Amino acid sequence: MATNVLILGDGTGGLVTANLLAKAARGRRMPLRITLIGNSPVHTYQPGMLFLPFQMAGYRTLADIQRPNADFVGPGVEYRCERATDIDTAQRRVTTDQGSHAYDWLVLALGSRTLPEVIDGLAERWGRQAHGFYTPDSALRLAGALESFQGGDLVIDIAEMPIKCPVAPLEFACLVDDYLTQRGLRGKTELTLVTPLTGAFTKPICNEVLTDMLLEKGVKVIPNASLAAVTDKTIVCPDGKAVPYDLLVTIPPHEGSDLIDDAGLGDGIGFGLTDKQTLKSIKAERIFLVGDNTNVPTSKAGSVAHFQAEVVVHNLLREIDGKAALPLADGHANCFIETGHGKAILIDFNYDIQPVPGSFPLPIIGPMSLLKETRLNHLGKLAFRPIYWNMLLPGRHIPLVGSRMSTSGKHMAVLDRKH
Repeated sequence: MATNVLILGDGTGGLVTANLLAKAARGRRMPLRITLIGNSPVHTYQPGMLFLPFQMAGYRTLADIQRPNADFVGPGVEYRCERATDIDTAQRRVTTDQGSHAYDWLVLALGSRTLPEVIDGLAERWGRQAHGFYTPDSALRLAGALESFQGGDLVIDIAEMPIKCPVAPLEFACLVDDYLTQRGLRGKTELTLVTPLTGAFTKPICNEVLTDMLLEKGVKVIPNASLAAVTDKTIVCPDGKAVPYDLLVTIPPHEGSDLIDDAGLGDGIGFGLTDKQTLKSIKAERIFLVGDNTNVPTSKAGSVAHFQAEVVVHNLLREIDGKAALPLADGHANCFIETGHGKAILIDFNYDIQPVPGSFPLPIIGPMSLLKETRLNHLGKLAFRPIYWNMLLPGRHIPLVGSRMSTSGKHMAVLDRKH
């Protein structure tokens, strides 16, 4: 009899996990029934939403960053476009708007969502005075707002942590600096980043590099400031500090899935309580989590979901074989940070090792440079889109980039400095 593996969520984490698991099952001739359930028939290349507001070449319409999810479901995976409504961990059963599905093992890849409505005054101004770029529609509306902008106070605000892709707001600051320079409006604009963090990033060495870079570009950074309320002309922090704006670009609070909390698997805001090394649920057996809906201490980003999927598949197959899951997940994250003017920075880190300078993926020859602005890193960011569609989502191996972070090529001696 086939073992039923149910995967909830058809974003990056769910698709990659399903495809990798199906390939592994074929290779081992295992009788697995793999069912992928999600309610997003259109898949969005999320890094592209950073470029839509600036109408960059190749990023002007939703068609440039979206494709049917069904195109990426590989052989051996049954894809059902349904909305899950309940998870019963005792009976090992998931209910959807179209029926009920039993499982032997369950993978949760339900992602995270933005909630403008939880900030006082934000929802009623959303899409008018206040904009975002974390959803496709909001990114396109922001393109219109930027086109109409003629100068003044442009505020980029991170409401609270955690958020998807923590470096994206910094990238937006750099790209809007470039965009306004090209339009001759940079001298008429005060750019401000308001963040609940102590600086531009969470890791000390990288924080220093990125904060200094923003300051050199004339971006004012207001740290330790979360978002309490939005009025027509100001944002208000919990301590009463008010920051004026003419155009507000905000990253709203993020939460996980109510399904996770309702099933007793979450932390109260929808992120699943997850063993950070095995990626198993710490609240119920035979459940793994992948991607943004985990609560592990690493970035909520596509690269992380990809690396986690490899660990989940490995450990899930071990459990089916009657073996214990292994502590293989190290929190590996890898991302290009757009810095404007045709350059980008590449960072590579994990739970324990923060981003440091060096060469990637190979020592000395690279060809990418770590924690350094280069033209090649920018081209690497642009080249990732075809890699995403043609290799990452289908579960094909990406050479020289593994699920566990390598220290090869990294200048580890930098960590001896006190930060």
